[in-house]
Amino acid sequence: MIINVENPIIKYSDKGKPFQYDKLFYATIEPYILEFKNARLDKLTEEDAARCLARIFKKMEVNGVPVLEFFKDDLAKWNGLDQYARTTRLAELMAKDIFCCFDKNRYDENEEFDVVDRIYCINNNGEKDYIYCDAQEKNGPFKKKLTPEAEYFKQLMEFNEQGKLPRSK
Repeated sequence: MIINVENPIIKYSDKGKPFQYDKLFYATIEPYILEFKNARLDKLTEEDAARCLARIFKKMEVNGVPVLEFFKDDLAKWNGLDQYARTTRLAELMAKDIFCCFDKNRYDENEEFDVVDRIYCINNNGEKDYIYCDAQEKNGPFKKKLTPEAEYFKQLMEFNEQGKLPRSK
């Protein structure tokens, strides 16, 4: 799943503006939402949305580990919440990892974007569909190169293949 860098949430993000992680996450995984429920998430009841997200999360992995196992401590802390609240909190937690490099509010004092050591995918019976960025920018009149964010995702993918990313939180 390629992150759409033309999405207004990314394209018009700026320091001081709220970054809508959840909406960007749902837009990115929308093909899987449509596969399960044949409707966009915002058109579903809370119960159906929670059920749909839970099914997707069961298929998701972070650094090669099932998401539900990786975040088991966070999920245990949310035991008193209903299913919808638990799934939306987990979605936001993952979205902050995935899209941190696009949120200008999280840039450091050197104006460099935030990074994490986690790469996410949906495992479809052994075929992994990674969430990544492959955006390119002009580098001369006829050349293009990966954007810094795309380079970051490329490096995460390489580290994951080499087993250098943490397998527990």
